[in-house]
Amino acid sequence: MYRIRSSFHGKIDEIPGIYADNFENADCTLARAYFLSHYHSDHVQGLQSDALLETLQRTQATIYTSEVTAAIIDYEKTDSRLMKYVRGLKTGSSLITLPATEKYPQTCITVTLIPAGHCAGSTMFLFTTETQRILFTGDFRINCNDLPNYTSLQENGAPIKLDTLYIDTTFINLGYENFPKRSESVDKLIFKVKKWLNCDNNNAVAIYTPAKYGYEFVFNEIYEQMGIKVYVGAYKWKLYSTIRNLVPGVTNNEKKTRIHLCTHKSETNPHKECIGANTRKFLYVYLSAMKWRNILTDFSSVELVTPTRMDVCFATHCSRKEIYYFVNYLSPNKIIGFPNKFVELGNKRTSELEFDRDIKKTRVDKKVDDQLLRLMFG
Repeated sequence: MYRIRSSFHGKIDEIPGIYADNFENADCTLARAYFLSHYHSDHVQGLQSDALLETLQRTQATIYTSEVTAAIIDYEKTDSRLMKYVRGLKTGSSLITLPATEKYPQTCITVTLIPAGHCAGSTMFLFTTETQRILFTGDFRINCNDLPNYTSLQENGAPIKLDTLYIDTTFINLGYENFPKRSESVDKLIFKVKKWLNCDNNNAVAIYTPAKYGYEFVFNEIYEQMGIKVYVGAYKWKLYSTIRNLVPGVTNNEKKTRIHLCTHKSETNPHKECIGANTRKFLYVYLSAMKWRNILTDFSSVELVTPTRMDVCFATHCSRKEIYYFVNYLSPNKIIGFPNKFVELGNKRTSELEFDRDIKKTRVDKKVDDQLLRLMFG
């Protein structure tokens, strides 16, 4: 049976005893605290394990996350005792205490939650100690032009000084230089969906999402622009109904909408499991990012693959360009990329650099020069 691997090894080296987005080997690591950036399967490995629960009962460590992700953990939990050790934090700064152990004294640190733009509840963690600042992005998507608006990443009118940056490098491969803004992709999607639904009263739309969470923005925009809610099954509705203010664009009444969240990967599968037996003609919408390689900035983010299947470029991770811009903007002393190694560009043209998983260099000592920036973003 295929086992999902953790995206990050978990250990934040600069602060002994804290782990992020990895709950494996709990009985060996004996963490003083855990941090969870969001609830996707490759970031919660070990979270529901007996080993973690037994260790938490022994160490009394806490799992810190956003309030929305805490609600998702509560919904997804397999053992109610886990919630005793979960603490949802508000966006902004909180002072937390790391308990003393045989190796380490009790320590107070400030942790700042910064919206990550990846999925519902996703957050970055900015750890501040007496001597260091460490930023763990989790999975994130921030448009280059929006960075100055993130006040937690600014100080005295300039980007904060970071000692270490742990950064999501899912799409650092040269083939993913550009992704369109999600708002632009969704606007084009909605234009096509309107045209399809207006063509015939028997037409309907099935939306497929590769991940369990992360597409709430799409549902909300469809509702905002079309006045139509997206039907979700009982399992999803049970959670979404508890955070209605965050996901107003969904419903559990399939009779009041012609758009539903599909459980199948293929347009050829019937939709009986999703919405029951029906005779509607469906437009199948597949939201994805992985397939969109080597795209130009002026490409169309919506592709009609067949007369009844439409693929939409919807990226919840940063493009390669956005990754390097983020790094250059903050200019940290040390960079650790996950799930792929961070590759220093130096003075090379981006077209000359091929991604290499085995490159060991993970440190940037100076900003990328102006000439390279013009090549990347001009």
